[in-house]
Amino acid sequence: MKIYFEIEEIDVNIEPTSVALGTFDGLHIGHAEVLNEMKKVAKDEGLKSFVYTFSNHPKEVISPDNVPSKIMDIEEKVQIFTRFDIDYLALIKFDQEQTNYDPEEFVSEILIKKLNMKHLTVGYDYKFGKFAQGDTSLLISLSEKYGYTYHIVQPIMRNNVRVSSSLIRELLTDGKIEEANYFLGREHFIKGTVVKGKGVGHKLGFPTANLRIKDNISTIKPGVYVSKTILRGESYPSVTNVGFNPTFEQTGIHLETYILGVDRPLYDEVIEVHFLKRLRDELKFNSLDELIEAMNKDLMNTKAYFGLDK
Repeated sequence: MKIYFEIEEIDVNIEPTSVALGTFDGLHIGHAEVLNEMKKVAKDEGLKSFVYTFSNHPKEVISPDNVPSKIMDIEEKVQIFTRFDIDYLALIKFDQEQTNYDPEEFVSEILIKKLNMKHLTVGYDYKFGKFAQGDTSLLISLSEKYGYTYHIVQPIMRNNVRVSSSLIRELLTDGKIEEANYFLGREHFIKGTVVKGKGVGHKLGFPTANLRIKDNISTIKPGVYVSKTILRGESYPSVTNVGFNPTFEQTGIHLETYILGVDRPLYDEVIEVHFLKRLRDELKFNSLDELIEAMNKDLMNTKAYFGLDK
């Protein structure tokens, strides 16, 4: 997959493409429908598959006081896109220039001239261009003029619920991780570098890996979770705490995970923590004995989840 971060980087003589447009915040099962449809046409018509999206959320520019928390950071987004085996991915920084595009100019100058687009796939609610005047109706009306075919993906419903990034964000914020994973079509994960902590877990008999996290952590509700941790390509059962460590009155939000079967220091290692089930809220304990008792129970429940309690 070739990645472009600037429009100017896109190859001048790019082969004809099947293009998917969208913000793709969270890359849930609705987005997967758009990507798979785009890829199907690419395969059937002998086109290259191309995703055109943004490296930041458009609301950072359009409505800076109302920016939704990130479900994933840019590195995680690229990682998920890679799973779709796409030929080209454009991750363009959304800035003021993007907001001033006349919708038809965006189609003619970017999609047709720059991307050599022959087929377009978008979601039913896709908006673009100045004042978000561009929509699916306009894309349909321009298709004959500019010689492209199109497919509009209708809302994806599961259990009578419309799948959306807002839904995923709400579920994560509420700690409903199993439901969030269902609508994502995968496990929600956070990726980061292990840093040196205060050594509290080690002293309590639960040496944890402390993760340097980015701003996407604010999406998930603080608490204790059954998780699995990916380390150097291997998957390990783990139990993870996200929160503020109120017992020790730490400041700022933290993520620390106790990885079963790994007892060596992991400083500077890059790991992925996949959230599987929420066990409980983060609590402030009156004593270390109470905390250790709760941690032992969390570990017991985690082992039971993975069938390791037999």
